[in-house]
Amino acid sequence: MNVKLRVISAGALFFIGQVVVGQKLKEDTAKVSNIDEVVVLGYRTVTKKNAATSVATIDSKTIENRPNANVMNIIQGQLAGVNVTASTGQPGAKPTVVIRGVGTYSGNSDPLYVIDGFPSNSDNFRSINPNDIDTFSVLKDAAAIAEYGSRGSNGVILITTKKGKFNQNMRVRYNNQFGISFLQDPKYNLADSKEFLSLQKIYGVGAGAKMTDEQIAGYDINTDWKKVFFRPAITQSHNLSLESGGQNINSYTSIGYLENEGILRTTGLKRFTVRNNINGKSGNDRFKYSLVTGLGFSKNNEAILDAGAVNRNFILGAYRSAPYLSPGLYQNGQQLFDLYSKDGTLLYTPLMLMDKLVNYNNLTEEMRLDMAANLSYKITNDLTAKARTSGQYLNTWFNQAEYPLSFNAFLFKGAQEFSGFEDMNQRREFILNNLWQLEYFKVLGKHTFTLQGNAEYNYSQLNTNNNRQKGLDPKTFVPGTGTGYIADTSNNDFYVSATSASKLKWAMISYFGSLDYDFNKKYGITGGLRRDGTNRFFGDKQWGTFWSVGGRWNVDEEEFMQNVKFVNAFKIRASYGTQGNQRIVDGSIYAGLNPPAYTNIYSVTNNTYNGNQGYTIAFGDKELRWETTKQYNIGSDFEFFKRRLRGAFDYYVKDTHDLYMPDPTAPVLGTLSIVRNTDVVLQNKGIEINLAYDVIRNKGNDISLTFRVNGSINNQKINGIQSGNGRISDGQVVTANGGLLREYFLYKYLGVNTANGNLLFEDADGNTTESPKDSDRKLMGVNRLPKYQGGFGFDFNYKNFFVSSTFTFVAKLKRFDYDMSDLYNPNNLASFNVDRDLLNAWTPSNTNTDVPSLKAANFGLQGNSDRFLVDASYLRLRNVQLGYRIPKRFLKDTFINDMSFTLQGENLLTFTKWRGYDVESPNGSDQQRYPSPRVVTFGFDVKF
Repeated sequence: MNVKLRVISAGALFFIGQVVVGQKLKEDTAKVSNIDEVVVLGYRTVTKKNAATSVATIDSKTIENRPNANVMNIIQGQLAGVNVTASTGQPGAKPTVVIRGVGTYSGNSDPLYVIDGFPSNSDNFRSINPNDIDTFSVLKDAAAIAEYGSRGSNGVILITTKKGKFNQNMRVRYNNQFGISFLQDPKYNLADSKEFLSLQKIYGVGAGAKMTDEQIAGYDINTDWKKVFFRPAITQSHNLSLESGGQNINSYTSIGYLENEGILRTTGLKRFTVRNNINGKSGNDRFKYSLVTGLGFSKNNEAILDAGAVNRNFILGAYRSAPYLSPGLYQNGQQLFDLYSKDGTLLYTPLMLMDKLVNYNNLTEEMRLDMAANLSYKITNDLTAKARTSGQYLNTWFNQAEYPLSFNAFLFKGAQEFSGFEDMNQRREFILNNLWQLEYFKVLGKHTFTLQGNAEYNYSQLNTNNNRQKGLDPKTFVPGTGTGYIADTSNNDFYVSATSASKLKWAMISYFGSLDYDFNKKYGITGGLRRDGTNRFFGDKQWGTFWSVGGRWNVDEEEFMQNVKFVNAFKIRASYGTQGNQRIVDGSIYAGLNPPAYTNIYSVTNNTYNGNQGYTIAFGDKELRWETTKQYNIGSDFEFFKRRLRGAFDYYVKDTHDLYMPDPTAPVLGTLSIVRNTDVVLQNKGIEINLAYDVIRNKGNDISLTFRVNGSINNQKINGIQSGNGRISDGQVVTANGGLLREYFLYKYLGVNTANGNLLFEDADGNTTESPKDSDRKLMGVNRLPKYQGGFGFDFNYKNFFVSSTFTFVAKLKRFDYDMSDLYNPNNLASFNVDRDLLNAWTPSNTNTDVPSLKAANFGLQGNSDRFLVDASYLRLRNVQLGYRIPKRFLKDTFINDMSFTLQGENLLTFTKWRGYDVESPNGSDQQRYPSPRVVTFGFDVKF
């Protein structure tokens, strides 16, 4: 959009969103000029008016001062077609990002992240300060991501950091935040002590089975284990930035510190960041350069929850533990082990986890260094040469220790004198990018041409060194120092350190070009061609060719539109092209490299056949090649009614061919399947809309109110599966021709048989049965991926007050609630808490109920039924912010230019049928997931 900029002789410019507001003094004079908003498209920039692409952008105003350690959590609900879910509430953890639906079956679905032009590692955003980010853009259609063809099949996220400006005096900015995080309680109806003991008495297990009704009624211990393991957590952050600029050089420097306690005790993140961006140019403007340097150091105390063992999982202990136990039963590891040894049940799980709070250490220290240098030289007025070298170094040190006097150490001690263990692992990663460009720009009358040729080299290397020491001396052991290690004895090799190491390399060479043509700012054509070679594949399969073409029509520039006064801008655009995916399996960028997925690997292993050595075989496929996504898009950008109404609309179809999938093999080979390219086609098709409307825009009274909304609909379908009668089964889910990716495939649950309390199901013919067969299972028409998603909110300003809010929503998706299934399982009554609804279970005298008998004969069948398949749609108040800016008259004659205060909340309200810790979780079970917190923060921002 065109932005009117007041050029002011004295005063300061404050950039807020896409509007530039000039704070001027009485003697100021001003003139008006027009500036075209710039859109960054990977390796080139164009004006928004001339862009033929689908790009969604948010700016620093939306990002900065939000209480999130990871910037990806901030963009939730902000961009149409971009689904961001906080897969864990662990401070600094990486969320899951899906753009325009999942486009692969077994391959990786992460988008490509590019920071200041440098393809980066998405796993390490916890070491980046969100307050350093200037813009955050998502490239979605073929024309937008064509230049990243080999890596852009899942979309591209472009991040630019803040920079200084030429001819600018020194500007200093300091902001800080102080916040408190709270647990979002689950909505399960957990039994209290008396109810739990009564259920034990009915079922005939546990302590309740030995108690009278009077003893149960008088029992006075009722522990809320959530309060033992969770806490209100404190967050504080401090950020200082300096900007300055002369005639030929400018710089931006920032220092940031974040201390983010986790709501789970012992967890938290501390982060220190430094960034310096320098830009310069020669006096004649022909030579330009920039140097970007970013350093981040973090210390993260994590909770490992997905190992499954109940004696290591705090979340399970927090809400599944028996409430009639008292925390006072725990004294130390030895005492707890003696208590456990008497009956050997898991009833004492919460006490085991209390021991883990004090006798276990888990610390990750990470140092991240980003450096990038950009050079350009204008050889002629039309021809420019550019070069970029950028690198990223990540050094991660991981320490995990189970103390020698912990409960688990005694539990797994065996016949050894000393127990416990310590892991010290080192991970070093280096990523390099080199880019060389030639750009030719020419204007001939009404014709404008931009031609670009590029060569690029990407290289990544990962080195790991892992060491585990079993056997620690409690008198001298100090975590992370290497002290207290027990020397090996001649009796056995128990105390010998177990070590491992690995070295992985990934490389890619690319050649690509692009052409942009514009006629009279009315019509435009863009095209791109890219050739990529990767070491993931073998021989001639290493190379892939990808391309795109796009066009636009600026309808508002036509003569017949001159009298249509309500239209300020109206553009129709379309594109078609291909992108590649080389990440054969999910995981990091190194997954599938060792062993190479294209070859068979035979390795020696011990204790395979009667304690002797044997071979393990990993089968590959030499015909593995690029997975290719073909996408077309048609859309429109518009601004109406003096730009009060602004928005964009897109319709897309995205087909993934040569899909990576497990191909069944004969069991005699030692494996049931090998990952290969197949003839299967996965399609994502949908629409996206983004709107903003200025309800009030009164500059005279200094009041404004803007409503914004974005939403998308994605329809998914898969076809071409040849094996298994067109179906691939995976437990509760099936991927079938004509259906969704991993669609639920279950029995339909009908309720309780009033005659005997058993569960009732529907068979394939619609009849009622207590014993359904596998052929009675049905496709449910849903999976875990939402069909509908989006966000909405408002921005209100009145004089010096400002208020904003953002709601997010998803709809038409379901998740199987494994936690609820466990809570309704009477077999857990001996050791773990259950839902109080079991008190209403079927009995001969209580037949009018929807809760089966506690001893139902077919209880085990419910795991493959839809009884606990829950609608996971939600509407969430993601963020609300209330602020006040100190009036300028109070700051006159001081060194302060601007000062504001904000109070905001994150995840304040959620409306959903899901009853677990967090409806956003992509997992079925919350007991193996760190809950996302509710956060309230107070912030202070001052500019000098």
